Amino acid sequence: MLNQSPHLFDTSIANNIRLGNERAAEQEIIHAAKQVKLDQYIESLPNGYRTRMQEAGQIFSGGERQRIALARILLRKAPVVILDEPTVGLDPLTEKNLLAMIFETLKERTLIWITHHLVGAEKMDEVIFLEDGKVEMQGSHDFLLKHNMRYRHLYQLDVPLELKKMLLKSNLQG
Repeated sequence: MLNQSPHLFDTSIANNIRLGNERAAEQEIIHAAKQVKLDQYIESLPNGYRTRMQEAGQIFSGGERQRIALARILLRKAPVVILDEPTVGLDPLTEKNLLAMIFETLKERTLIWITHHLVGAEKMDEVIFLEDGKVEMQGSHDFLLKHNMRYRHLYQLDVPLELKKMLLKSNLQG
């Protein structure tokens, strides 16, 4: 599970990543860090992977803390991953980059994404909109945009035009 505030422990970076698989070898930890594009930053630190996280991972930005948690998930190799508001509080560019990384590194797994924020919904096979415990809207992002005025309005409010352009560009490239 990747939530909006992954807990990082006051131990080494390697140990924080290793929480995904306690038996992971050093090379597996480094590989997971490479997949989430943190390896160069970690290796630039004075003690590399042995650097202590400090309380709550203060040496890392919000997006970097999310990537540490994502590296844990990669080590776990779980077939189903739950994403619970993984981009809350991130700036739009960091959010875009983190989502691209999540979708790329977890492309072979089933994702259940719980969010109030519709950025990235276009990557989902199925969107289920719950309200008061009931399914209010359901379908692919494209279907809902085309056939559901409320969804279209919510998406337009939630996803700024510039971000839509970036998402469209990244969809065309990948």
